[in-house]
Amino acid sequence: MTVDSLFILNSSGTSRAPIIQKHWCDDQSIKRASVVVVPAFARYLRSVASAEDAEPVWAAPQGGVCVHIQRGEVIYMGVVSTETAPLEVIELLEGVSQAIAEYIGQVSELTIKENFTTILQLLSEMVDSGRAVTTDTAVLRGLVAAPSLVSRVIENVSGIGMGAERRPDVNTSATPWRAQGIRHTSNEFFVDVVERIDAIVGADGAAASFDVSGDIECKAWLSGMPDMLMTLRNAQALDDVAFHPCVRLGKWEAERRIAFVPPDGAFRLASFHASADALECALPLHVRATASASGLDNTVEFGVEAGQTGGRRIENVSLRVPLPALAYNIRVQCSAGAHTVSSTRAPQVDWTIKAIGPSDRAARLVVHYSVRSAAASADASPLPAASAASAAFIGFEVPGFSASSVKVDSLKILRESYNIYKGVRYVTKAGSFQLRF
Repeated sequence: MTVDSLFILNSSGTSRAPIIQKHWCDDQSIKRASVVVVPAFARYLRSVASAEDAEPVWAAPQGGVCVHIQRGEVIYMGVVSTETAPLEVIELLEGVSQAIAEYIGQVSELTIKENFTTILQLLSEMVDSGRAVTTDTAVLRGLVAAPSLVSRVIENVSGIGMGAERRPDVNTSATPWRAQGIRHTSNEFFVDVVERIDAIVGADGAAASFDVSGDIECKAWLSGMPDMLMTLRNAQALDDVAFHPCVRLGKWEAERRIAFVPPDGAFRLASFHASADALECALPLHVRATASASGLDNTVEFGVEAGQTGGRRIENVSLRVPLPALAYNIRVQCSAGAHTVSSTRAPQVDWTIKAIGPSDRAARLVVHYSVRSAAASADASPLPAASAASAAFIGFEVPGFSASSVKVDSLKILRESYNIYKGVRYVTKAGSFQLRF
């Protein structure tokens, strides 16, 4: 994998000018990426309803391909001109976003500018000649010093990075992700099992496709050099598992248990895909739709209620309904939550509900709208326009629920005599969850 250029863009502004850019190519390619590709990509983003609807892999003008991800209000974009697997670029961009968040906390245009020098140093260590070297923050801490208040003030006032700041010692031991001699006053280990459901649901609420993937996120504050052993319930459901380098793969392959020496701080222990054979197609949220039309007048009615969640509440429920570009006279009624209507270039209806309980009645949303005739539109496109809404995009999260039934059965510490405080949380979220009608 070779990346020519990497851009960090602000997704909230209309210009989407780069906040930071880093190049590993010749001058001509740098000029093409900065002057041609980035403005063209910004125009492409403005042509879609939202950045989430943009294709992650987009063919750039004058050759090359843009691969991007959005995290919060920031877009990370890589430009490639040679044959490269897009997933490798996405993995690199994800690692860059996580490393920056680990170093500076809340990521925004302002915080990126405040820590400009640190982020450039991180990019220099993570990528060499366009090839990924490491995105492990435990390793990066030994290469790039974390920004301090003094360095940020001097940087912002003078525009000069603190080159004389003490550089951290590089860890060359057998466990490069963990330094020697770590000490904490209290020893704690927390686990978050975060799962995502990708599904396509028909108008009657039946799932046409159903897929579960997830991450095991950990936060470790342990003294010394602890050896951890994690046992999972329903571990046979895990398929296509990607582990952190600290995991000893032999133990997992032989016993389906995870043995590892953890990094200090936050890290992702594993990413997994749940095997289809071990899954029950049980949707935590039931969504149905009924569409009708009379001439150019259309009505869509949605019903939302709790599904199989083990008695847990569903939080932060959202439903986004893109409407035809020629839609007007949009009227909305809802029985719960709040709704907003956007009638600009890309009309859409957004419906949000704070929480839905297992015994709550089904919430209803009714959308009425009319569609202008394409022949009567002054700016009619030569391409045929959609005459009716046909899909909705769903978001939700269920704290305490595991869609794959994968849970942490036990967590033991070896080679250290102290006791640790342990905690495990589960949450299932909507990934790419679509309702088609």
